[in-house]
Order: sequence, then C-alpha cells, then structure tokens
Amino acid sequence: MLVEAILSALVPVGIEGIKQVIAKFTGGVRPTTVAEQIQLDQNEIQKLQALAALDNPGGTPSQWVIDLRGSARYLGALLVIAVGILSIYTSVDDSVKSLALEAANIAFGFLFGSRIMANLQVKK
Repeated sequence: MLVEAILSALVPVGIEGIKQVIAKFTGGVRPTTVAEQIQLDQNEIQKLQALAALDNPGGTPSQWVIDLRGSARYLGALLVIAVGILSIYTSVDDSVKSLALEAANIAFGFLFGSRIMANLQVKK
C-alpha cells in the first residue's frame, strides 16, 4: 500500500516531466509579440500579488498571530501527512486508509510539488 501511495504521488511529476520534454523538442508555446510577453508577465505578477494579499492581515495583530497565520497551512499539511502515515499502522478500514493516504498525497504535493516541478523544468 505504501508503494502505491508513493507511486500515485509521483505520477503527476512524471507527466509534467514528459510534457517538458515534449515542449523542449517542439519548441513549446511562446508569445509571438512583445505585447503578448508583457501581458503574460503582468498576469504572473498579478497572480503573485493576489497570493501575497492572502497572507497580509488587516490591522496590526500580535506577532504570534502573524506567525501562526503564516504557518497554519504548512502545519495543517504536515498534520494531514502524519495522519496519513499513521493510518498505515493502525487497524482502520482499508477505505479509510486509502482516503488518509490520498489526503497525505495531496498535502505532500502542496508542500513540495512546486519545488519538484521547478527542479524538473527542462533548461532551454
């Protein structure tokens, strides 16, 4: 069961790697004009600004509140991963184990997916 969980977590990475290899040989999708490139860059900047605004609390809360807010998603993801792993060693139903491991896979992807994908980007 652990092997299947690990393989299911690595399937999206493998698919992305295959897409990157295909994009390298075919040239991939590229903007045809400078205006299109500027628009793509502006969209990326807006996306990053929206993500930064999610972590920006209104007002001036205490420092521990700011720290807790900043780490809440990561602590929650680590908790889900821990519960998924612990479900392997407990005597719960197989459907519950499967659900717990699937949740752990999703949380693992949240924590490490973008880093794994960034390392798999094919250099042009």
